[in-house]
Amino acid sequence: MINLKRIIEQQGSEQLYDLGRDFSNFRRTMDGTSEQIKNKFEQAIGAKLNGKRIRARASRGYKQYVKDYEFDVTNVSIDDYYDNFVIVAKDNATPKPKEYFLKPGFKIQILGPATGQPSPQKGGKPQETSTASPIQPKENPNAAQHEPMAQAPAGQTPSETSAVKEGDNDHYDAYSLDDIGKDSKPWLLPLLLKPETIIRDFTKKIGWMKDVGDGKSIAMYDIVIPINALNTKLTPEILRDLLRRSGTINTNYELVKMEPNETDDEWNIRIKKSKTNI
Repeated sequence: MINLKRIIEQQGSEQLYDLGRDFSNFRRTMDGTSEQIKNKFEQAIGAKLNGKRIRARASRGYKQYVKDYEFDVTNVSIDDYYDNFVIVAKDNATPKPKEYFLKPGFKIQILGPATGQPSPQKGGKPQETSTASPIQPKENPNAAQHEPMAQAPAGQTPSETSAVKEGDNDHYDAYSLDDIGKDSKPWLLPLLLKPETIIRDFTKKIGWMKDVGDGKSIAMYDIVIPINALNTKLTPEILRDLLRRSGTINTNYELVKMEPNETDDEWNIRIKKSKTNI
């Protein structure tokens, strides 16, 4: 015979521990600590370089050709590019501000105060356009020179990385917030509770793009969507279907990553756009 009293006593003695709550608090603490550390070193580096004319080993975009550049520094930031931190120096000496991705393995020459003059160097292969005198590296220069090609952003194959060809447009690597908004609008608006929502509010940083040859180009960008802004329970299958239907005869969208951020109740989404010029 089943002893009902004993069953009730056993159930009453059970204790539940919410592991998810403590783990969320841990992640929140770690994120806050990382942001404090990043801000501390941004200020330390900026104190040395902001408002100065420098000559440094750098590239004109994420994972692109590296060579020596001379330019004014108006601001320095430490940015997260696809889970990889990089040091970016901004130069506002031209109508269209430029970004230089500094190579930490090389010493920077501080030439003096900012002059307000644009950099004399343009983007391109180092052997074709570099005119600055070399800077003595602290590490193996060959290893540092080829470091940008060692990794490709998530969702990209090594063959695509090796196919990079720089042209005259030295902003080829940046995919603007406006472009991301235009690309996202067709598939994102049907998911939102408020259609009048500004799509750009979901993008925290610029994307990345390049030509891969034969009239083809690819772009990669991240979008953060609060779960409470959605009108439906979003799944990878639903999102892939919307991306597929948003494509055209020469443009294709692909879901690279879709991860929940339980701490902030939002989706971290990465999109890859492939386009063929016809």
